[in-house]
Order: sequence, then structure tokens, then C-alpha cells
Amino acid sequence: MKKQTKFMMVGTALVLALGLSSCNGKKAAEEYYSFNIAVTANKVVNPLIQIAQEKGYFEAYRFKPNYTTLEMIGTPEALVAGKLDAAYQQVIPPISYGAQGADITIFAGTLSGGMEVVARKDEAEFLRDPKNWKGKTIGVIHLSTAEMISKAALGNDYGYKVGEDINYRIIDGYPAISSAVAKGTLDIGLISSEYLEAACSIGLEHVFHLTHLQKDYVCCRQYAYGPSFSKNKDAYKAYLKGQIRAYKDYITNPEESVKSLARLTGENVDYITRYIYEKETNGDRSYNPDPNYNGVLSIYEILANWNYIETNAKLEEFFDIDLYASALKEIIQEFPEDNFYRDMWTYFLENDNKFPGFDYKEI
Repeated sequence: MKKQTKFMMVGTALVLALGLSSCNGKKAAEEYYSFNIAVTANKVVNPLIQIAQEKGYFEAYRFKPNYTTLEMIGTPEALVAGKLDAAYQQVIPPISYGAQGADITIFAGTLSGGMEVVARKDEAEFLRDPKNWKGKTIGVIHLSTAEMISKAALGNDYGYKVGEDINYRIIDGYPAISSAVAKGTLDIGLISSEYLEAACSIGLEHVFHLTHLQKDYVCCRQYAYGPSFSKNKDAYKAYLKGQIRAYKDYITNPEESVKSLARLTGENVDYITRYIYEKETNGDRSYNPDPNYNGVLSIYEILANWNYIETNAKLEEFFDIDLYASALKEIIQEFPEDNFYRDMWTYFLENDNKFPGFDYKEI
């Protein structure tokens, strides 16, 4: 039996309240794949999925997503209980649940970046060099990606020891972090980009994007209910193929991608542009369906080293790169003259090659 961890599986009431019936990826009478995907109430939830839907890429691979809106996806109990088939969210919850033995599978990427570093105006310029962070107190949300990434970078790249050279304080919520920095009870705050404008409105200044500490760090990943994933690989492959096609649009045709998202969501074009493309306002955020096993592994190791999880489970036991590789290969075969997808394959070779037994080659 595995040891008890600091992550407790709670939320039975949420599971019961949802009362969802999973389609489990099986084709419906009209011969389309479909399964339940958890999304938030935000209009722009995941541009790769939404572009794939609006541009007809899901349709091209006979996939019809069935969305279930949750107030927040940060608690994966419904998926762990088999009431949902797929979700995407910050990387910490799925890897902590997987470490506990929950039957889930991480199989694709969503988001990198998105976090900001803020400080008081009189300190901001000095703190733009992390070498000047010695003796400072940093405010974070407990078990957030920002906490793990910053601890790793400050320790590995700058030699800081937490509790000696720098201190962390756990704060409940980004507005509370900003308020504490403004009051002087924290020196540095790590907040989501959506809260940067509000932080500046109370006198704080943007120091830099968290990607300054670690480039292209992984954040949200996509994961599935294990039995559904195992039994219905073709459905999940169709889901990934649509996103791979959408990723090309997102990278190579921003103007049309913004219009596509506006048509689907009814959201303001200027807002979508700021949220998706403007690095200065979105925390240097970027989207990519690649699983990026290497990046997730680094976070998993941080969690283990800091004793946030107590487990003998290995990440590869609940992580799958084969399905993404298969989906991308089939897209390359479908569009053999398109070098964009070949470049995606190169990225896969560079960012997933720490997976045990990795034997993929150049195409």
C-alpha cells in the first residue's frame, strides 16, 4: 500500500453533484467519437481545442467533444472517479494524484508560462536581477507551478537554499499575494498574469515573467481517466489530431486564429489578442499539445525532493507519449510536404526523450 501523501482525495460531494455519465470515447450512432471534457466557465478556455472545433479539425477526424463546465478544474476528483474522460489543468494536481495511484494518464500538453513576478516600485529594478533576492521573502500559492519552478531555478541556478538564503510564504490567492507585497510583508509576489493589472493598480511593478527564471516551463497538461484512455485510444488520437492542426494555425496565422476564437466564443477580439498572443500581458504564455515529458519530470522530481509527495510511483507509470507520437506521425503522413509538422516532431524528440525506453527517430 502506498504511503499517505499531503494530497488528499476529497470532493465526493462534487462528484455526486456532477452526476455525469461518461461517453468513454465510443462512437455514437452517427459514427463519431465523443467523450466528456472538463472546461471552465471562461469563454476562452483552451485555444487549441477551440480553434480545432471552430475550424472543423475535430470534424475532419470524426470527433465531437462533449464539454462539461466546472467552476474550476483545479480539483480533478470527478475525473479520478470516472465521471469525466479528459481535463486540462495546472500540472501539479494530476501528477500528485497519479503519484497516489489514481487511475489517470497524462497524455498531452496545453500551456507553458503565464506567471508574473511583482514587487514594490522602489524595489523592482533591484530585484530584476535574481542575484539580489538573497534574504527576500517570496509569496506563492501552495503547491503551485510557480512555487516549484522558482524553488528549482533559484536553487539550481543561483545556489539559494530555501529557509536560509530565501524564504517562502504561502498565501491564499493572488490578490492576497499582491496586497501583502504592497503592505511590505512580502518582498516578491508570484502571481498569474490575469492579476497583473490589478497588482499594478495598487502600486506594484512588474519585475519580469517567471519564464525569465526558467524558459518555457510546463504548466497545464491534459490528462484522462485511465480506463477510458486505455479502451478508446482512437478517440483520444482524433482529439489530439485536431489540436495538432489547430496548433499550426495558432503559430502561423494569429490573425485568423483570433477571428476563429471570436466567432466561437463571442469574445472581444482585442481581449483574445491580449490573452493569447501579447507576451507582455499574458505572462509569456504559449500553447503546445506536446506532452513535454522532460519538463513534467523536472517538476515531479521537485515535488519528491521537497517531500510534497511520498510515493514509489514513477512518472512514466501514469504518463503516455505514444499516443501523441502516433497522432503527429499520422498528421505528417497526411501532409508530407508540410515542414511545420516535421518541426513539431523535432520538438517532440527534444522534449520527451527522457521517457524510459524512448526510441523515436527523425522522420
